[in-house]
Amino acid sequence: MIGLDRNEELQIKLERVRDLLKQHELSGLLLKKQPNFSWLTAGGLNMVGFATEMGMTSILVTETDLYVIANRIEAERMMDEEGLKELGFKLLTHEWFEDKEANLVKEVVGDAPVGCDVQLDGFKYVEPDIKELRYSLTEAEIERYLFLGARASYAMEKVLYEVKPGDSEAEIVGRLSEELWKNRIDPTGFIIAADERIRLYRHPIPTMKRVEKCLMLSVNARYRGLIASITRFLYFGPLSHEFARQYRDNVEIECLMIAKTEVGKEMNIPFMAGLKRYEELGYPDEWKLHHQGGATGYSARDIKVNESTTQRVQENQAFCWNPSITGTKSEDVFIATRNGPLMVSKPVIFPVMQMEVEGIEFTRPSILVR
Repeated sequence: MIGLDRNEELQIKLERVRDLLKQHELSGLLLKKQPNFSWLTAGGLNMVGFATEMGMTSILVTETDLYVIANRIEAERMMDEEGLKELGFKLLTHEWFEDKEANLVKEVVGDAPVGCDVQLDGFKYVEPDIKELRYSLTEAEIERYLFLGARASYAMEKVLYEVKPGDSEAEIVGRLSEELWKNRIDPTGFIIAADERIRLYRHPIPTMKRVEKCLMLSVNARYRGLIASITRFLYFGPLSHEFARQYRDNVEIECLMIAKTEVGKEMNIPFMAGLKRYEELGYPDEWKLHHQGGATGYSARDIKVNESTTQRVQENQAFCWNPSITGTKSEDVFIATRNGPLMVSKPVIFPVMQMEVEGIEFTRPSILVR
């Protein structure tokens, strides 16, 4: 796959934005959120605190021009290190101690209406429409996503191969952070549970709990704006037949949901198929204990799908289903293409299991038994 350069990718996205301007009869669009900045700039970063949604600089798109609005602290780095000068952005700058962004926007567009991805006085809130613009990934975005999936999967699995009984959950996520940062991948969220915590909580954040027999590790990992959510399991000693069967059942539910995520079909189709399979496998109410995932990309979940979600799957849209049964979970990112699912994250050095679901051959991670 030969990707687009940044200027080509930018032009595709500007066309989408300017179509949105026409639809809403707007003269400009102000983008302040980090996911939207990364999307439009083909992987640029406008944050300092890497776990924040709001950026430190903003983008203003008009019918004819493209601006970055930055205070004096951020301006030079935006133009140089983020490559905005080469992308054709014009710089509008102000002092760090002055709140002049709205005034600068007005200097460009006058009193004409402007949309925004956050709710601000004097601007039209259009964030739901902006998110729609991000859903269909370009070839270059797919390449970046595959890079992220491969590196993040390897980092996670490498760390789990090195875990020893007695290691704390906090130590383990610290090691994973170190591995991810080697490729400038931001770990934006961790779920980790040792032993009984796996069954007790659906969102177990890291603690000083030490591993004895079993470990579940999940990460939200971000590379140039795109996010991959991945879960893997480690078990010390003989694995019980019951636990192995439940884990395989869990993986099968995820594979069915992946297979049913077809371009042009409604998003609730895979959701409902998953619920039916939960019941057939003997876990009828487990889906009620945690959301089942949905559309992803520049947010960990752009849409948490339920039975009422009738939006249609776009071509080259990223998804991450995360069905769970008390004590197990299965989770990897994929892209819905015309030719079927393209796995973004997948086992790299982990043991694997093969299964055929809906005519699709899946290679999925097994539990690492040591």
